[in-house]
Amino acid sequence: MNERQNMVTATAVCVLILVIVFLCPWRIEESGELQWSPVYQPPLSYTRSYDTARGNQGSASIAPEEAHIAIGYYIGEILAVLIGGGVLYKLAASSDNVGEETSP
Repeated sequence: MNERQNMVTATAVCVLILVIVFLCPWRIEESGELQWSPVYQPPLSYTRSYDTARGNQGSASIAPEEAHIAIGYYIGEILAVLIGGGVLYKLAASSDNVGEETSP
């Protein structure tokens, strides 16, 4: 493995970890739309209520939305990173320094 292949492998692994942890597609139950949120936390929404009495502002809160992970999109983005990393790895193998070996 040459130096460029090492760099491509390290970058692909880092991107894969970031995609798995931070780019999770959540399908919101009511509307069916996709919202991106970390894998460990469902999407949150800001809700505000107004009091009908004059001069009162009501309250505000942040509430989680009813959602589930869109597995098809999630697997698709992971495969895209793996395939992209594999293609870049093959392209790096055909670079000018094919015969070079990295020293341990």
